[in-house]
Amino acid sequence: MAIIEIEKEIQVKSSDRVRNHGEVLTARREVEAMLDLVKNESERIDSRFLEPACGDGNFLVAILERKLKTVVSRYKTKKADFEVQMLSAISCIYGIDLLQDNIELAIERLFKIACDCYKQTLKSAPDEEFQNALKHILRKNIIQGDSLNGIDKIIFTQWTLVGYQFKREEYSFSQLNQQAEVLNTPLFASLVNEKGEDVYIPQPINDYPLIYYRSLGGLK
Repeated sequence: MAIIEIEKEIQVKSSDRVRNHGEVLTARREVEAMLDLVKNESERIDSRFLEPACGDGNFLVAILERKLKTVVSRYKTKKADFEVQMLSAISCIYGIDLLQDNIELAIERLFKIACDCYKQTLKSAPDEEFQNALKHILRKNIIQGDSLNGIDKIIFTQWTLVGYQFKREEYSFSQLNQQAEVLNTPLFASLVNEKGEDVYIPQPINDYPLIYYRSLGGLK
């Protein structure tokens, strides 16, 4: 009789982490149920998601998997289109966590999912240049910080896909909190009042020229 080992999902890494940081990880079942409430957005390649207490990436992983299914279904026949749309999907996922080890693990998990998807779809592993582009976006988007008390120190990068190039702009998290509840508003969206008039539009603190998608890994 075969014995099937089922991996037990970890929600508490240690009592010290719970006591010191209030860390309790969200189970996959709850993650999927919550994302199903915004199913269309969670599957759209260019919809932006921010998880302000991302832990080691449970929500980010599920969002990326959904987005990549869309990328594969639409762009699997042409390598360049597949690559740039994969980067676009990843560039729209953001995470913050207090603990650096969580950040490193979240980045590692997302990178592995992307590389596995690439290999399975295109039947070859991504080359070093493309891997570096993946890593660069992930390290800009998944960052260590305090989303409650340290928003002035947190800088987000907005990536906008233009053909096969990316436009890069940087914003402070504090900008995105002005006159709005950021967690209930699409990231970087213009904020409007009930009459449809602009109330607050954050301006980038840094603005960079367009860059070819495969050159992203060479940025600082």
